[in-house]
Amino acid sequence: QMLQVSGVEKYFQIARCFRDESARADRQPEFTQIDMEMSFVTQDDVFDICERLMAHLWKAGLGIDVPTPFPRMTYAEAMERYGCDKPDTRFGMELHDLGDVFAESELRVFQTCLAGGGRIKGIVAQGCGGYSRKQIDDLTELARRFGAGGLVSIILEEEGFRSSIQRYLSAAQI
Repeated sequence: QMLQVSGVEKYFQIARCFRDESARADRQPEFTQIDMEMSFVTQDDVFDICERLMAHLWKAGLGIDVPTPFPRMTYAEAMERYGCDKPDTRFGMELHDLGDVFAESELRVFQTCLAGGGRIKGIVAQGCGGYSRKQIDDLTELARRFGAGGLVSIILEEEGFRSSIQRYLSAAQI
């Protein structure tokens, strides 16, 4: 702050930090952070400086060009598209709202879900068509633990589609 009071509007320091909180498996006890002090800046100014710094570090350290600006999404968009506020976007496994698709479904569980204000979402999991019944049941249990009412699989094979609810769905819904 003394630098800022004396007229230096921006500076940064690289600081070694030690956690003063209880240990967790996903945290190391010490880390290095970049501490930036800036006067009269906007959120976009902070993003710009951080992005340019990261691009410079990757170029100087590894010779890799990192394009800026970095992709951004709002919290609401992340939750809607990925169901998580810190999504890993490398795999393209976005959630798709299927409420309109199944609004006319004969399957009572879908009707009950939608009537109660719930949502039906789908995800394309390429390469998982060969999963066993046990693997799908394990995924269903995982989905329930994270708040889903259940999980339905529709598997695309060379011969067509295969699903435990196939008889309740029209070809258009599948």
